[in-house]
Amino acid sequence: MSLANKLVVTALKDLAPYQSARRIGGMGQIYLNANESAFPPYQMPENETWNRYPDFLPTELAKAYGRYANVSPDNVLAVRGADEAIDLLIRTYCEPHQDAIRIQSPTYSMYEFVAQAHGVAVETVPLNDQFALNVDANQQAAADQKRLKILFICNPNNPTGNLMAVSDIIRIAEAQRDQAFVVIDEAYIEYTPSDTLLPMLADHPNLVIIRTLSKAFALAAIRVGFIIAAEEVLEQINKLIPPYPMPDDSARIGINALSDPGIEYMRSCCERVIALREQARKELILLDAIEQVYESMTNFLLVRFKKASDAMKHLLNAGVVIRDQTHFEQLPQHLRISVGVSKDMQEILNQLRRL
Repeated sequence: MSLANKLVVTALKDLAPYQSARRIGGMGQIYLNANESAFPPYQMPENETWNRYPDFLPTELAKAYGRYANVSPDNVLAVRGADEAIDLLIRTYCEPHQDAIRIQSPTYSMYEFVAQAHGVAVETVPLNDQFALNVDANQQAAADQKRLKILFICNPNNPTGNLMAVSDIIRIAEAQRDQAFVVIDEAYIEYTPSDTLLPMLADHPNLVIIRTLSKAFALAAIRVGFIIAAEEVLEQINKLIPPYPMPDDSARIGINALSDPGIEYMRSCCERVIALREQARKELILLDAIEQVYESMTNFLLVRFKKASDAMKHLLNAGVVIRDQTHFEQLPQHLRISVGVSKDMQEILNQLRRL
């Protein structure tokens, strides 16, 4: 039995997916099968079909991402952003009040939020002082009689900005091979593409990778993400996909961004972001209010201030909004600064010089 079939929640084992009109399919000239309006909506442009439901799954979008990521489209599931990917994985493989996920703190808060919302236990393994993985702890089963189903690893990590060692991730995946999925959230991988775990998928069937178009592709508003995994993993997740999950416009915009010119543009933007990030890091380190600026492989910088609350208040009063990270136990005086255009980065530096 595959791990996907072994770990799937009981309610999904014999569940037949809802058969929407688009899912059933059928080709013709006249479509009278989905109770759509026969009349166009207000101010619909020519050549648009807003009155028609979108495809069940945007197969062309999955093909485009497969070409970009160099994986088979059969291993790609397009979803509404990385957050929906997290939700679908937890709902598919974690029984409420019986199973657990594991997170590596400090990390992206949605893993914990979604699990708690579905009654799934959350086990936290703190990163070490260098924000590296605790491999030994992650090789163990869950505590408190819970079944560990999913380990989430954000790589590069949010909010710390660092990479996890590939060797550490593989050791964890091997230890959990027949027990749990190791989900790698690669939302920021375009800023360090050679460090992706994609080449490891074939040899480690319990690895699952989450991707998004929200960060380096600059498409946060269209809500497009991807789950990349073994076919049997996606087959179970597909049972939970709503009848018409993604708007046609989002799929079209995503496909355009994944064209050769779109990918080239994205990569040039990443180079600009990296240059801005490194210049900002050099200048931030020199400021009296700042104790440390961490190396980053993302589009943000984690900064330790002498007094984070004063810096946060001062910036807000100046109309500059950054992210407070002091709610993490390991980050008591830390704020996160996204990399903006040159003008915005100069403004935040000018404001911080006044502290």
